Amino acid sequence: MIRDTKAFLIGIIMLVSFMGIYAYMMSPSFGNGRNGLEFADDMFNSISKGSVYDVIQSEISKDKQWNGNVIDVTLTCADEAQADSWSSALQMVVGAEVNRDKEKITFKGDFGALLANISEDCTNMFNNNGDVVKQKYKADPREVTNQWYNITKAMVKNLEKQERFKESIAIQQYQKKVIEPAYNYYGVDAKQVADNKGIMTFMMLFYLVYTIWYGFSIYFLCQGFGITMSKSANKQEG
Repeated sequence: MIRDTKAFLIGIIMLVSFMGIYAYMMSPSFGNGRNGLEFADDMFNSISKGSVYDVIQSEISKDKQWNGNVIDVTLTCADEAQADSWSSALQMVVGAEVNRDKEKITFKGDFGALLANISEDCTNMFNNNGDVVKQKYKADPREVTNQWYNITKAMVKNLEKQERFKESIAIQQYQKKVIEPAYNYYGVDAKQVADNKGIMTFMMLFYLVYTIWYGFSIYFLCQGFGITMSKSANKQEG
């Protein structure tokens, strides 16, 4: 039963307008068939990609400090097909000695040269130049990047067995700061916050106002139905 008609009507108008905006947001009206949520998601991904560029370049700049540091590791693959693929990739490292025996691969080479080769591939991926990586390995660029992650993961295990913890830690940091961003941000256009202050400010304010708008619509509807919240009176002792 409606007890406050005015509050009820305000609540209905606010809720209907809220749903109308929501329906528009879910429509493919934001370019390339995207809805509002997909547009916002792409925007934030682009902004985050722009902000992570310096982190990647900072990590890549450390490659040279490992020049002359030779590692000799044995990697165990899931099957011979994977071993063949891994060995082909590792042979791209300048000066490396790569041998395969069924599912096992032995790699001996300059640690700095290994990181430099992976850095080249990851830089191309991060810059959306996947065709360069595809031409180099004759394989899908995302699969190549994922393969480097798995190769380095296997190297970490072997290096730790050898108690070469400095190299192991360096690879793990490299995975987080170079390989993973290159894989995750491939195909995303990088944007800077400074160049998109207007749209970013609008999106933040819209989210805030839109959330409050929904809250007030429910509040007025409850008020219209006479549903209120109040503190219970304190009991007085006799």
